[in-house]
Amino acid sequence: MPFLSAPPAPSRTRLREMCLTATLLAATFLAWPSSAEAQVRYGGHFARAQDAFGGTGGIGARVGLGLPLLPVEAFASGEYFFPACAAVGGCALSGVSLDVNFRLPMVLLSPYATGGWVLRRLDPGGGGDTLTETGLHLGLGAGAGLPGARVFGEARYEFIKVPSRQLVLRLGILLGG
Repeated sequence: MPFLSAPPAPSRTRLREMCLTATLLAATFLAWPSSAEAQVRYGGHFARAQDAFGGTGGIGARVGLGLPLLPVEAFASGEYFFPACAAVGGCALSGVSLDVNFRLPMVLLSPYATGGWVLRRLDPGGGGDTLTETGLHLGLGAGAGLPGARVFGEARYEFIKVPSRQLVLRLGILLGG
């Protein structure tokens, strides 16, 4: 019954040609300076964790990449907070997050929704165990400026237990793209 047999598998030569073509297309897309290079963004921000230690301020840095044709940006951020107990008890709060921002494509003011993954590390000081937890966050923000530099502000809620589920506010500047 030859009509029930599977079609012949592609030859090794054909597979190599397909892999080489896919690799060349990907390399061309990634190396194209006008689409990818101008979309890298980096900056810093001030942060306020509203619920940790009764509210505490901190600083952070972020680096990200915007997709050339879509209103989507992805960022990796790090933050370190300065709670009042750090001076007396040695407590500390820090964290990292991976954020995805979905922006409305507007020229001067660009509102966005943000969401992603967050890791918080809490050292209560006084010889207590360091606690680390991961979770999700959701929020809203807005950026204003021109290509090359813009300021942003955002409010997000972190669904984690360390130190507590909390509202985090950020205000900062982004450079690039």
